[in-house]
Amino acid sequence: MATPDFAAAGLLDGIEDERERRARLDLLERLHDDGATLDELREAVEENRLLLLPVERALGAKESRYTREEVAEQAGVDLDFMRMLWRALGMPEPSPGEAVFDDDDVDAARTVGQIRAAGMPDEGILEISRVMGQSLSRLSSAVGGVFSETFIEEGDTERDVGERFAAATRALAPTLAPIITYVFDVHQRQQLRRNMIGRAELASGRLEGSRPVSVAFADLVGFTRLGESVAAPELGAVAGRLERMASEHASDPVRLVKMIGDAAMFVSYEPEPLLAATLGLVADADAQGEDFPQLRVGLTNGDAIGRAGDWFGRPVNLASRICSFARAGSVLTTSEVHDTLEGADGYRWTRVGRRKLKGIREDVTLYRVRAQAPQAQSA
Repeated sequence: MATPDFAAAGLLDGIEDERERRARLDLLERLHDDGATLDELREAVEENRLLLLPVERALGAKESRYTREEVAEQAGVDLDFMRMLWRALGMPEPSPGEAVFDDDDVDAARTVGQIRAAGMPDEGILEISRVMGQSLSRLSSAVGGVFSETFIEEGDTERDVGERFAAATRALAPTLAPIITYVFDVHQRQQLRRNMIGRAELASGRLEGSRPVSVAFADLVGFTRLGESVAAPELGAVAGRLERMASEHASDPVRLVKMIGDAAMFVSYEPEPLLAATLGLVADADAQGEDFPQLRVGLTNGDAIGRAGDWFGRPVNLASRICSFARAGSVLTTSEVHDTLEGADGYRWTRVGRRKLKGIREDVTLYRVRAQAPQAQSA
């Protein structure tokens, strides 16, 4: 196959530096020799993603040849459900009649059809798809960020970055899927232990809609003001440190449900481990020094509903409101938590009193709780 005149095709336009021009030309020729068409190369240049094309090819991207309508027809899945599924996964919406799907998309749609035929309800499939799309989008973003920090060097050209990214992808991508499967299996086993099914639930044929849980919110004090005085990368680094710290303190049965900007949400089926975890998190934040804001925590318990990996209900709303009311460096709880754990060793309780919290109908009795310093043993 003859090599096109890339300069005449406009694929070198705007590149004045001779070194960068030679690198672009070399990258174009290598991609063309690897099977990329002139149209693919032109589209990649226009979309400013030429250096990512070697990575796409390393990931085994196939030729886009089907419209969504054709995918639905070949897979035997109705088109309306395909649209809902695509949106649930967080994928970009294609234009009507646009051929952006490949054979892998058809195979995936067939698998979804088999899952429906096995009895999984559509709403359940969409719920799982929403969680999967959000989780894998975050994973992909994290991998991309680490790749960029690791494999981009000063003075790189498009060719240098493209080839280095492609080589790293070929080496690392095959290991990622088994790791994802392993982590998913571990979480599934833990979830099964948490969601023990009782005789009453077996008799009714369904799990109860709600169950008692303890919920806590922890947020960084002054994070909004901090954003007005520091650069975005520094602000992002602070939020990243909070997420790492929150993850470290969330050991079973405590689960980190989600990060919401400068806040972390936790749940636990047992209140004491959650209290211990949040006290440890507050102490950890204090130990970070002056360059890290203090944390405050609101913690309560009650009946809540778990859906799509998230939790909903009064204790969730109440914990968030208590967190907003708490002082910097403190953990504030309700009387229900206090009454349950008052006799537990290792804690000091201070009654704050009854308070009116925004969005909560009744006044709430609050307690501030601290870790009890261990007494020194006498000689």
